[in-house]
Parts: sequence; structure tokens; C-alpha cells
Amino acid sequence: MSKNTEKIPLTLQDQIKLEITNKIKSGKYLPGDKIPSEPQLVKIYNVSRVTVRNAIQQLVDENILIKRHGKGTFVKSRIYTENYFCGGSFTETCIKMNATPYTRIISIERNKIDLEVSELLNNEQEAIIIKRVRYVDSIPCIIEIDYFPIHFDFLLETPIENTSLIQLLTEKSGVVLSKFEDKFQISFSNKEFSDLLHTTVGTPLLLVTQTVSSPDDDIIYVNKQFILTSKYIYAVRSYK
Repeated sequence: MSKNTEKIPLTLQDQIKLEITNKIKSGKYLPGDKIPSEPQLVKIYNVSRVTVRNAIQQLVDENILIKRHGKGTFVKSRIYTENYFCGGSFTETCIKMNATPYTRIISIERNKIDLEVSELLNNEQEAIIIKRVRYVDSIPCIIEIDYFPIHFDFLLETPIENTSLIQLLTEKSGVVLSKFEDKFQISFSNKEFSDLLHTTVGTPLLLVTQTVSSPDDDIIYVNKQFILTSKYIYAVRSYK
């Protein structure tokens, strides 16, 4: 057998598959974009329809493209997964996925709170409320609302854009965050949330209500995340 192996040329099917993949990687076709139809691809590459169809099907099988009946073939949107281990970190999750995190502050205010949150915060009637939108690679995925007791009013004057609130609380107040408890519910997107998440009114959202406590079981703050699960998955793992 010869030591110099000849390079096997790509089939037409593989060439088309590679061409489409490269256009996705370069940003010519973005997540959610519709790619040219089969007849258009036949003309572009001057190949048979069977060749085009097989190349497209391979990309569908690899979860790169998705077919929608009567609408065409689209670049599949990436779904991000946060693995939760005793307090999941949004920023750390994005970094591990080689994705870019971004946080937009919607509002920071002292305001009245509902009965559910009040009971969690020792029956306080008001709280410092921070509302944010979390983005992954410029895609809005989560609306996050934090409720802090009013003695954390320094948050009203502190720049928190793209800052870790946990780190900020520790540095400014010396509190120790040691316990995280999550409760899961289904919520539905209202007009405000739909506008922020670029989705339709009534879209199901995963609501995660998290209470964060000190070693003495004093609740330090309450966090609510409204997660668009078509874009972002909140994964919990347990071990025996």
C-alpha cells in the first residue's frame, strides 16, 4: 500500500452540504433564516434535485437545519442549556458554551411587592426590585426580576450593568450566600414580556422562583426567572 494516500474528492452532495454549512458559520445564513428552496439550490449549484434534497436532509439530521411544512427549510436556532449546580451562573454558563452573555437593565426601583414575595421577605411591604433581560449571543432568552429587602438600598445607586449581583452583595454588605432553593412553574408571556423576548403573547415560559439564603436560613433575596425554553434550557442534575 502506498504511503501517500490520495485525497478523495467530495461528492456533489457533500460539496453542497459544506457550502451551506460555511454560509451558516460565516453569518450569511443566521439562526431562523430561510435558506433557498430546492429548485433555487438546483439552479445555484447546477446539480440534480435528488442531490440537493439529500444534502439538505443530512443537515436536518444533524440538527443544523429544520424543515417546516409548507414554509421551507430554515437554519435551526441554537438552544442554550444552563446546568444548575447549587446556584447556576448565567455568565459562567455562557462562557462554557462559548457564547456571549449580555444583560440589559429594564428598571431599578423601590416599590410595593405582591403577597407571595412579601411572605418570603419576612412580610416586607416594599423591596428593591431589579428587572433585567438576559441575552445570549444577542438573543433575548430570560427576563429576570430580583427582589431585595430595602436595607440593600445601595443597589439603587450602584452601577450593575453586566455585574454579578452575588459578588456585589458580598463586597458591599458582607453577606454570605449559601443556600439556593428553586421552585418551577409554567407562566405565559404577557405583552410586556413578549416585546422583550421577541415572542408572541401567550407563549409558555418556565418560571423559576429562587430564594437565596444565608447559612442561618435568613432569606437574602428572591429571584424570578421567566425563561423562553425554545432558546434556553434550565437543566438540573442530581446524583446518588
